[in-house]
Amino acid sequence: MLPARPVGFVVYPYLKRFTWLSHIWLGLVDGLAPVGAWVAITGRLPWEAWALGGAVAVWIAGFDLFYSLFDREFDVEQGLHSVAVRFGVDGAFWGARLLHVLTVALLAAVGIGLHLGWFYWLGVAVVAALLTYEHSLVKPGDLRRLDAAFFTVNGVISVVFFAFVLAEAAL
Repeated sequence: MLPARPVGFVVYPYLKRFTWLSHIWLGLVDGLAPVGAWVAITGRLPWEAWALGGAVAVWIAGFDLFYSLFDREFDVEQGLHSVAVRFGVDGAFWGARLLHVLTVALLAAVGIGLHLGWFYWLGVAVVAALLTYEHSLVKPGDLRRLDAAFFTVNGVISVVFFAFVLAEAAL
């Protein structure tokens, strides 16, 4: 039997032939990683594990909406589906905003559920600030800094949040 995650990644590019929901699919597939890690480490699957997986899922789906802007013209020419094709550039921006607000809300739910301390909460605040900064870098009609928003800021988010979570765990 094939593991779900690799199969999910194989399915992802084909979904663009049928639906604009491929971005959500990609997020859901990646969101399984923290859920699986939680089970592997603890042997349990509480709701906080699903909330963390959900945070990862909507974060990735949100920045994949930005990434879809790179491919919009190609997708239109090839008859492919994406949020940027279906709802336009403005729709991709609104979708990314909504998903990134949900990211922070789910990270907050994890912190509440696990009764985490101030290092974790500072990390959530930094993630919120970095996502706000990411969204300030690009605007519909001005995608010149899309590379920085997509590649650089999201890389910084993952490393910085990990550092805060690690500091919280060390307490």
